[in-house]
Amino acid sequence: MQSNFSSYHIVIIGTGVAGLATAIYLAEAAALSNQTISILLVSKAAASDTNTSWAQGGIAAVASDEDSFEAHILDTLDAGAGKNDLHIVRKVIEAAPDAMQDLIRWGIDLDKKVDGTYDLVKEGGHQFSRIWHKADSTGHSLQATLMHRVSQFKSIVCIENSAIVQIHKDAQGTFHIQAIHNQTSDQTYTNLTVENCIHIQCAQLVLATGGLGMVYAKTTNQSIATGDGIVFASQLGATMKDLSFIQFHPTGLYESNQSGTYLITEALRGEGAILRNKEGVDFMPQYDARASLAPRDIVSRAIMSEIKKSKIEYVYLDATDISATTIQQHFPNIQAACQQKLCIDICKQWIPVLPVEHYACGGIQVNEFGGVVGVDALYAIGEVASTGLHGANRLASNSLIEGIVFAKWAAVKMINPLNDGPILQLSDFNFKPILVKQIDRALVQNCLSNYAGIKKTTADLNKGFNELNKAYEEANVLNHWSLKDWENDLLCQVGILIFKDALAQTENKGVYFNLDLE
Repeated sequence: MQSNFSSYHIVIIGTGVAGLATAIYLAEAAALSNQTISILLVSKAAASDTNTSWAQGGIAAVASDEDSFEAHILDTLDAGAGKNDLHIVRKVIEAAPDAMQDLIRWGIDLDKKVDGTYDLVKEGGHQFSRIWHKADSTGHSLQATLMHRVSQFKSIVCIENSAIVQIHKDAQGTFHIQAIHNQTSDQTYTNLTVENCIHIQCAQLVLATGGLGMVYAKTTNQSIATGDGIVFASQLGATMKDLSFIQFHPTGLYESNQSGTYLITEALRGEGAILRNKEGVDFMPQYDARASLAPRDIVSRAIMSEIKKSKIEYVYLDATDISATTIQQHFPNIQAACQQKLCIDICKQWIPVLPVEHYACGGIQVNEFGGVVGVDALYAIGEVASTGLHGANRLASNSLIEGIVFAKWAAVKMINPLNDGPILQLSDFNFKPILVKQIDRALVQNCLSNYAGIKKTTADLNKGFNELNKAYEEANVLNHWSLKDWENDLLCQVGILIFKDALAQTENKGVYFNLDLE
């Protein structure tokens, strides 16, 4: 058997909060019961290159006497436009405080007050201050904590810069996975051979592949967010749920000619920053009583309305009434980024912002333990999954806690079958040649941005679907392809699925807004 052929009990694709937390909970459970376990974490880029590491705001969990589970549940349902699964909402929110204690046990560094208690802040859509954070770089602190904890287990192996390109499940239920080392961005492949690929097999597989933001021209996501898990799950027979429920963050930093967008955290509005139009008017009270702290879908649509009225490409976020001390203590990275990118002193000048693609509220349909509906031994955790928590719009800072608690529940389910036998014996599997089509990424991104954005029409959705579908059907198969070519192919497939789902929606809820359904 070739040396680049390996077998594990469990393979986890993705090294953000969902993937890392799943590995930790599995390793801890195995150690506690004196079980042997082998876990492989696979990262397409460096292990720290995840959307988790970019998260600014924080982690939502009830912790104060004024707050309650019922209040957090109500806020989540309100933001989700009632499309949430109430059972899942309650289950996640009631599990959140214990999950925070797990993070604290693992050593996470979070901001505290002078008296030593944790500094909880408020974000849009929340009635109370329940956001645990580390200044405006909570994700960086979380990522570092989880990676450190992972490194303490010999049972966890992590391979970086390795892209999964094929997944198959045989008649015996074994997953066969083919991966390539992404050594350079322009490295090309023809057919994958023993010399340039890795064959991995496992009894249980976790998709923790994160978002799909790169299907849009402007996104807050990292460049790795190409919807890989959506395509893999579809090929394995999974069902997608509400894939067109795409959340746009209201306050991406406006920079002309930039595809990647720097996020301006909602916590800045929680501290008192106000959205203003070109004339300087605080316009949000005209759209919602919660003003600048309304849920993201409402704020994003309001901003787009103001942009259309003013005929400019952005509105302003005014943080000048927030004290310089608060800015320096809680938002140092945002302050530095605005200074560096636009030469703006946010203590004195308004910040130009516009809504940008941020988070997929739908995804692979899973049960209450993260198990993929219809595919045994397959799990989907984190943004790639549709759990029922977010409904039609994610409440700020609910995503990181979702990844942690579902990782914990999935680990309990995955650890039990390990008692049934030893690790899988290596077995040969004949992978099919990978056919990568020549897709123009700009075409995909423009289609989604122009026809499946914040406000849609049925005619536009049909136009976008037909354009993408035709492009994919007529695309040439590449004789030589790079990882970027492969990702472009995936993006087109994901875009087609988004349009199909959008066309199947029958009512406006949360982030989904079709002018023809008003």
